[in-house]
Amino acid sequence: MAERKKRVVKPLTEEQLLKAEQLAAKKLRDNPDFYDLPESKYSVDNVADFYTKIEEGRKQRILPPEKSRYIIYLRKSTDDEAKQVRSLEDQRVECLMLARRLKIRVREEDIIEEKGSAKTSDNRPAFTKMLDEFKRGTYQGLISWSPDRLSRNMKEAGEIIEMLDLKQIQHLHFITHHFDNTPDGKMMLGILFATSKQYSDKLAVDVVRGITGNAKEGKYGGNIKKGYYGDTKTGYFMPDGTQWQLLRQAVLMRLKDGKTNQEIADFLNEAHFSSRRNEEDDYKIVKMTKQSISKLFTDPFYCGVYKYGENVANLNDLYDFLPLVTPDEFISLGRSISDSFNKEFRGRSTSSQRLDFGLLREKVICDYCGKVMTFQRTIIPKGKNKGKYMLSFYCRNKQECIRHNDSEAIKKYGHKLTKGVRAKYITAGIEWTLRHLTKNTLEAYKQYIGRLEQKLAVDKEVAKRKLKDAQDNLKREQELYNRYRNFQSIDPIEYKKHHKGRLECHKNLVDAHTVSVANMKRELVRLNEALPTEEQFVELVKSYLKTVLKTKDLVEEDAVYKEVVLNLRVGHNAISVINLNPPYDLMVDLDKVAFGGL
Repeated sequence: MAERKKRVVKPLTEEQLLKAEQLAAKKLRDNPDFYDLPESKYSVDNVADFYTKIEEGRKQRILPPEKSRYIIYLRKSTDDEAKQVRSLEDQRVECLMLARRLKIRVREEDIIEEKGSAKTSDNRPAFTKMLDEFKRGTYQGLISWSPDRLSRNMKEAGEIIEMLDLKQIQHLHFITHHFDNTPDGKMMLGILFATSKQYSDKLAVDVVRGITGNAKEGKYGGNIKKGYYGDTKTGYFMPDGTQWQLLRQAVLMRLKDGKTNQEIADFLNEAHFSSRRNEEDDYKIVKMTKQSISKLFTDPFYCGVYKYGENVANLNDLYDFLPLVTPDEFISLGRSISDSFNKEFRGRSTSSQRLDFGLLREKVICDYCGKVMTFQRTIIPKGKNKGKYMLSFYCRNKQECIRHNDSEAIKKYGHKLTKGVRAKYITAGIEWTLRHLTKNTLEAYKQYIGRLEQKLAVDKEVAKRKLKDAQDNLKREQELYNRYRNFQSIDPIEYKKHHKGRLECHKNLVDAHTVSVANMKRELVRLNEALPTEEQFVELVKSYLKTVLKTKDLVEEDAVYKEVVLNLRVGHNAISVINLNPPYDLMVDLDKVAFGGL
């Protein structure tokens, strides 16, 4: 067996760095706005949702505290009445006070009370339902008075700790105990639960500590991202000046000029494209190939979606991250994702790729067995639509559902039942419902405004935090830039010997943070604009119907369904019941809406 050839890493020379800087600066001289990112139809959240949904049940969307939905769990043991430490009302008051201190908003319907012992498992229906909602992604944060309110048995305690590992529970707060989602923190929680998870946590800590710790906060965890480095003080990914600009040129070479991956790789190699782990490291030349260009263009990190393990996070929510591409540009760079968003693929591939994004996930319920039906795509083998995908929902409950028992179905209904239902029958029912959202518009508008005000309050908190972070970073980098500029003028020889490049590095960061501050200020102005009127709300509801009738973009279509539809039940090729989300459930004209089917 031949010995594997060791890769040689070449340091960047001064002449090579100068050439790279000249190439990057030339575009800026010709067009001062060359490196500004254009407006994007889609948001980073759209891309993050795409990667969460294409691997149903495997990817967990990581949300910052401001955008997380919290639930408060209160429990009082019926068999321990005399020794009860806190009544349910006391627990409620203290948990709500903690939520206010943490700037967490908890809906009234997300406060659940239960009276039952936690000494044995499967004894608390509300608790079990709560955990199921965490697994489905309904909630991300949990507040309880103390760990023993959640569990005193090994089975449920282990389940909670496993859900912390999987990031199904992303934020956990107690009144009596400060919890950190670290191996030691989970070990202490396990002890309080009367169970131990120390061994498995310690065994895995060397592997996952950097990933699940730093990555959850959008920080550098040892995996270099070309064009960025990990800031040694904050751990955040920062744009690496000239190298970021060269990559931005590479993106535009594909999007604007239609260059191939090989041509783009040749350009970057000629420009001596380089990378480094942090701002204190020396640059190392990166040998780019057409394969590495393809991998880079399809990495959602570059628009702000950070995938690690089974988790997906939006870096733009976590700090003032400067993306390399907009969501629209990223969608155009990847074949499979551009097909799902009905956007033109700007690459050179001619082969049709599988459609990955689905509709109404977790919302379609079989009317015969009550189980959630699975979204699926089946390629059409012949006819005018040959090669295209047929979208449908399939009941996989083969053991219990009458759909899969032809003899029983014939006996009961007189005919066999379809195992699956075409998506077009379901979407037609939703379209019919949207046409008749005409009742109680004033009450629905008031409820919509209340919900919108809550969302705006959350978005403002996120924007304020990001603005403060950007202002703090700008101040710090300005101080460092001024310090190195003075040092360079006082002792240029010593500066060149030990600190060369630091001045340029901090100048790039000053520019980046200046842009971030301006963007966050504009975002706050936008969030403070007037709320829509009742007439505008009615027009918005009408626009939902127009969208689903005209769009060929599955993501845009599913966004309407996600907004309007809570869930629906499907019988034999027809919808039997549609349940709408508030406030749209107030607007249904029941005199005009009717569904058929068995």
